[in-house]
Amino acid sequence: MRIFLGLAIVGMVFAGGCAAGLHGQSENPSVPIAASYTTTDRAWIEITIAMDEQLVPLLALVDSRTGTAAVRDLGKKADASTKSELPELRRLHDQAGLPAENPHKGMEMPGMVSSSQVTQAGALRDTGFDNYFKKCLRDHLDQKKRLALGEKTSGKEPQTVSLASRVLQEQGQLSTLVE
Repeated sequence: MRIFLGLAIVGMVFAGGCAAGLHGQSENPSVPIAASYTTTDRAWIEITIAMDEQLVPLLALVDSRTGTAAVRDLGKKADASTKSELPELRRLHDQAGLPAENPHKGMEMPGMVSSSQVTQAGALRDTGFDNYFKKCLRDHLDQKKRLALGEKTSGKEPQTVSLASRVLQEQGQLSTLVE
């Protein structure tokens, strides 16, 4: 499993770098491409945006599907964290000159909530929903933690590394609530 995860991260970094290299200019010509963004920085930004955007539909189900205040509170905290990260990630995305089309959107990987998982969660209620939601969220948080740690360790662009550090703290706080 660790080998697969390592290969997946290397693949994401490579794909992010290839995507950035294929689109040498930003969609907005007034936004210069920042040379300080490395391939690692760019890949982390893209994959984290995709992970967060694909989590949002699952979070939207919590209020109508859960039967417990604890899961409702967890959903609200995860939603607030996700929605506070996304604008910052999108700003960094634009500064890095990344293409509008995210190559990681819809990608099958550990922790990436799929549309079929959202559909399955939507068919569940109460304890069944709660258990499935927590499993999906735990997988999401674990993968985001791994990726943010990789960015913090190997990234170079200061704003991106700072955001990865903040993500690590927030994911750690949320992870304690999932158990």
